[in-house]
Amino acid sequence: MKFRPTFLFVAVLGVRALWAAPVDNLALPERAMPGLSPILQQAMQQSPRMLSRALDLEIAENNRIESRSNLLPYVGGSYRQIASRDDRADLAETINVNKVYYDFSITQPVFYWGERRNNYRGSEIAKQIAEGNYREAYRQLAQELRGKYGALIVQKSQLARARRALAYAQQQVKIAEERLAKKVISDLEIYPIRLSAEQGQINLERVEFEFDAAKHAFARLSGLPSISDDQIPDEVPVVGYDASAVDELLAAFLSAKDLPNNEVVNLSRQVEIQNLQYRNQKTRLRPKMSAVLGTSQDEQSFSINNAAKYRITSNYIGVSVSWTIFDSFATQAGIRSALARRRQAESDLAEAKDRIAQQAQAQARFINFAARTMAISDRSLVAAESNLRAKQAEFKRGVASESDVSLAELALYDQRYYAYNARLDYLAKIGEFLGTLSQDPLAAALPVK
Repeated sequence: MKFRPTFLFVAVLGVRALWAAPVDNLALPERAMPGLSPILQQAMQQSPRMLSRALDLEIAENNRIESRSNLLPYVGGSYRQIASRDDRADLAETINVNKVYYDFSITQPVFYWGERRNNYRGSEIAKQIAEGNYREAYRQLAQELRGKYGALIVQKSQLARARRALAYAQQQVKIAEERLAKKVISDLEIYPIRLSAEQGQINLERVEFEFDAAKHAFARLSGLPSISDDQIPDEVPVVGYDASAVDELLAAFLSAKDLPNNEVVNLSRQVEIQNLQYRNQKTRLRPKMSAVLGTSQDEQSFSINNAAKYRITSNYIGVSVSWTIFDSFATQAGIRSALARRRQAESDLAEAKDRIAQQAQAQARFINFAARTMAISDRSLVAAESNLRAKQAEFKRGVASESDVSLAELALYDQRYYAYNARLDYLAKIGEFLGTLSQDPLAAALPVK
């Protein structure tokens, strides 16, 4: 038996190793774009959302301490010092009297049929739920920041395209103005060219405004004072797809006795809490016992003459028993309600297990769809890059015009837009999949105090 803890520790390490191997083979935004990692780390400490969630941890911890206090001794008492003028009938005079009354005691709960231990255990479980929710909140924040960071890269690329498109439109206006001056074209023919340049200017200003607004929103969400253009990469790099890693993770998840999903784990803990409350309801009409130790001082008369009182100091130790014999059937109603809540929690748990299992399988399929779409867009991007190089080579030979090169550049920007979005969609689906499996490396490495 003494080797069992070591065996369990080795077993846990083995299970974690089985999970870690395929997770390390999956692409994540912070792995593809290293500049995102420090932002995610800072968001854990500085994000307003995480600061708010940290208060939930503090509340849960204090609730646990408060619940634990019901298992520990209570120390209390009272003290009174009174100066009075007493009319003594036996002495036929008024005398001044100083009286001191006090009662100090220590009460230790002894036997409550496990009620107070159950309450303390429930508070510990509630703290575990709060810690799981804290990790899940950070995972959701990280997933949102990943998406918004990728969107900033796309917007930065779109801003570069808008500037290039405006330069191309202005170049066309210049050429058209020269042709108009030579009477080669008419005012009617130059009108749409001028209009296109004006629209290009408006589009550039709109894209610049949206990009600035997105940067401010990202900084506010992450808790950063600001984010500069230099912190945003120029492209979303090419990422790989490891189908076997996804399949291994999915198989390990589905074969687990208890699905390691935060929602499922929380519902399992809720079932345990409801079971503890059900046990407590069944003990409401049973006697409860506490040990008492204390000292007190009072006045007492030991004769027929009540005016003749003496100071009594008592040191006592004993047992205090409280017993509610009949509460108008409140206990029976409480037991039935607790049982119904437990059954309700068990039903919610069974439904969540089935739903989460199907969700994980669907997400694995969507990763495959996104990876195939990404592969197509990457091939189209390579074709657009080859087309631009061909046009540049033709321009050097005098076969193609400068406008042909500009149009090829704009086509490349458009294809980058589709390719970057396809890569980001694939990365987002990887993050969602790992979140469902509770295997996101960021949340798994999050320290919770």
